[in-house]
Amino acid sequence: MFKFAKYFFIVFLITAILPLVVMYAWTNSQMQKFHSYITTVSVNNAKNKIEHNISNNLKVQEGDILKKLYFLNTQNYDINSVKKLLNNYTVTTINETSKYPYSFYENDKTSVYLVTILPYKKINGSLKISKKANLDLMRPEGPFKLELTSKLPENGKGIVYLQSVEPNPPEKPKTGKPSKFIKIADKIFNLTPKTNPVKSIEIKNDKGKVIAYLNVSMELRPSKGKIEKILTGFIILIVGIFSSFIIGLLINRVFVLPIMAISNGAKEVEKGNLSYKLDTVSKKSPKIGFIKHIYNSFNDMVQNLETKEKLRESFISNLTHDLRTPLLSQAQSLGFISDKFKEIGLENEYELAKSLANNNEHLLKMVNLILESYSFDSSKLRLIKEPVDICELVESCREKLIPLFNDKKITFINNIYEGGIKINVDMFQMSRVFINLLSNAVENTKEGDFIKVSAHFNENSTQIVIEDNGNGIAPEDLNIIFERYYSGKSLERKLGSGLGLSVCEKIIKLHGGNISVESELNKYTKFTITLPV
Repeated sequence: MFKFAKYFFIVFLITAILPLVVMYAWTNSQMQKFHSYITTVSVNNAKNKIEHNISNNLKVQEGDILKKLYFLNTQNYDINSVKKLLNNYTVTTINETSKYPYSFYENDKTSVYLVTILPYKKINGSLKISKKANLDLMRPEGPFKLELTSKLPENGKGIVYLQSVEPNPPEKPKTGKPSKFIKIADKIFNLTPKTNPVKSIEIKNDKGKVIAYLNVSMELRPSKGKIEKILTGFIILIVGIFSSFIIGLLINRVFVLPIMAISNGAKEVEKGNLSYKLDTVSKKSPKIGFIKHIYNSFNDMVQNLETKEKLRESFISNLTHDLRTPLLSQAQSLGFISDKFKEIGLENEYELAKSLANNNEHLLKMVNLILESYSFDSSKLRLIKEPVDICELVESCREKLIPLFNDKKITFINNIYEGGIKINVDMFQMSRVFINLLSNAVENTKEGDFIKVSAHFNENSTQIVIEDNGNGIAPEDLNIIFERYYSGKSLERKLGSGLGLSVCEKIIKLHGGNISVESELNKYTKFTITLPV
């Protein structure tokens, strides 16, 4: 068993571990793509909401100011009263005149402000009411990062960061270069998100000029404990594989092996081995109750079949033996009587006695066939193989059937050349096969037709074909003509008792070959015997 461990491990690695690793990597890669897609969609949605919030914040501030100043009922209110009511705003006066209130954004080098301008007739100008913009009010729901930037003066370069709002700032990654193991695992399993789309939203002043940009992105925090995550993943993977292997072994032992044993037992019984028994007593026998019960039931069934088969064989053997003895005596008596009737010129009596003799001979053949059939089933036949020339074998069988060929004026064609390849067969048993097939062909071939025998040779086998142009065999009979006692449904082709072809098939199989048939009604029948060289 252990000498196959290396190959088993390689097969297990290819069929179990490798697919799981590939599946894990592919799934993780797909999840990363899905994560990137979701991140992009989320950032786009957040951008739209922030743009709405930017304009809405101005309206909210303007409405809040007008609501607080509503009770003054005049535009000539005292500046100190305004500052008192708007204590969370910065209030200043400007010389700019305005008929209606309006709001906008402005910035300095550090912050962005929401500004509202209100008409103020007392000084023939306006009130400038401002408050520092709170980015948290613009933040949409979700793990988004907002970053406010502004352009430098014309003589400057780059961008000045005005403000950065991160309610939950990410932990700083640990210093130090990642190990090669981490780098390789990160490439295979995509442990770190690779994309973080950033969308910029313009913030404009009252002149329509961009004064700042609000950048929105997802808060992709740096991975913590990569080694722990990788090791945890691999441990889970290995535990899963090991568990699957153990479960597979249990299933194999508990279910697969017993089913295979029952299947093999069924095949042995099908072959006629009724002495086959399933193991129910050794250490390797199944321990589970219901499977052990199935084993015992199978063994009981086979034992019953064996007992019944022995009784049947004994009955058939005794019956045919008891029938054959009187038939042999009767054959001699009928032969003697028919010869006497012929000598004294009693033609009618002679014909009657001859008919009785023929019927008696037919019955004797049937009895012998039954005995032969059961001798094959009991596996008592032992072949005596020797090199045999196929052409000589076929010719010797033809000579024994010359009276049948001459009686129906049938042309016999032997296309096998003499001195060809020899095959190892039991000449006596193989002669019985050819005589049976040829006599069957004669019986089903019309007067003046032909029977042809040919052979085809190759490196591993020899095919012998016996063909006639007689009645043919019905399609429904082709698959079952070799079964014992089946004589066929077709009235055109006579298959006899159904024992001859069964015996032929058994002899061929004992030689390690097989026999097949193809036919078409009223056209031809072709038997093909394949034997190992």
